[in-house]
Amino acid sequence: MDSSPTRRTARLLGVGARTLGRSLLKRLPGGDAAQRKVDYWTDVGRDWAQTLGEMRGAAMKLGQLASQYADVLPPQLAEQLKKLQNAAEPIPFAKVEAALAERWSAEQRAQVAHIEPKALASASIGQVHRARLADGRDVVVKVRYPGVERAVDADLTQLRRLIGMSKLLPVDDSAMDKLMGEVRARFRDETDYGTELVHLRLLRADAALPGIVYPEPLESLCGPGVLVLSEEPGVSLEMARTWSQQRRDALALTLCRWLAHQLFVAHAVHADPHPGNFAFREETGEIVVYDFGCVKRVPPAVVADVREIIDAFSERNWPRTHAALDRLGGLADKTPLKLIEPLYRDIERLMTQPLANPDGFDFSDPAFIPALRDNARAHLGLTFKFKPVTDMVFVLRAVSGLYWLMRGLGARVDLNAVLAEHGLTLRRP
Repeated sequence: MDSSPTRRTARLLGVGARTLGRSLLKRLPGGDAAQRKVDYWTDVGRDWAQTLGEMRGAAMKLGQLASQYADVLPPQLAEQLKKLQNAAEPIPFAKVEAALAERWSAEQRAQVAHIEPKALASASIGQVHRARLADGRDVVVKVRYPGVERAVDADLTQLRRLIGMSKLLPVDDSAMDKLMGEVRARFRDETDYGTELVHLRLLRADAALPGIVYPEPLESLCGPGVLVLSEEPGVSLEMARTWSQQRRDALALTLCRWLAHQLFVAHAVHADPHPGNFAFREETGEIVVYDFGCVKRVPPAVVADVREIIDAFSERNWPRTHAALDRLGGLADKTPLKLIEPLYRDIERLMTQPLANPDGFDFSDPAFIPALRDNARAHLGLTFKFKPVTDMVFVLRAVSGLYWLMRGLGARVDLNAVLAEHGLTLRRP
């Protein structure tokens, strides 16, 4: 990847300028306005996906983040950005070998008998190669791209400007600033493989759960810019989609239990839930989790308020709901309950019925997200009465990402059974 801040900034400015140009053309009178809008978002998405994918680093990572919010993006844009969830073009193996030569001592290198030159996977921050240790164990070697850490701040600064300018995400400037601050912190973690190793240890210790498989780190070979982990094979989401309904429902139940356990017990959530970070095992029903750079530690006080909101919401106790959201910092100053209560009631009406279904919540229900989206539009005037809760941004990313993953599985899950494990419930009307 090109780590020059000047050249990276030029590329981002270029894609921003092209977006603005297309926006002006879209507004010209005449012709089919609806088709121009479709073409606009398709062209913008294709341009951003190609540019961010080639740049890798924080630029590509932010595109992946945006792509996971398929429920709020124009469909044509979301479809193009989804391409960023797939593997990036790997760098040549000679560069990988040079990076390892800088990061491993001769003694460490001697512990590795063979490294496959062809990358097993490549992404925004680094790439992965299969390897075999001198003692015969099969492992994977994850190598950070040279220079990627230096590009993070420059990328995020420019992307903040361009996203605001081109209105790719429907949030105001204040919300975007807070979002980008949290994104910056998480992306810095992701470029620091020492932090990723700490995250992996944390989840292995505090978020261990039947059906969830974490790789085992070989710490003697881990260091700045390199991780060596046990190889944990499995098949892709696309393959798992072909399995029986019973098997897919069981996988989704495991994912829901894992998410709840992370939040309510471990207070640490794996917050990079795109499909490439999971693999599935049909015979055992296990789910392998990869990539621990983005793990959000949630303060206990925030977890307590989340529990309070779920409980109060289920009881339709709007003063309690409002007070807990205010403690979290999610309300603009002096926002009165009477103004927000109709929105609370509508959300509860739209969510509780399907989520608390005793036969299980159907993640493939095509009406669920459109109904919530329509409700948001109906209450559009209340947008500025809310503020982003910084500590929940990446938790909500995990929730959203896993929702779309389970929707892809076409699964049905008894969510009340999951919540009951943590003393919570959703009460049907």
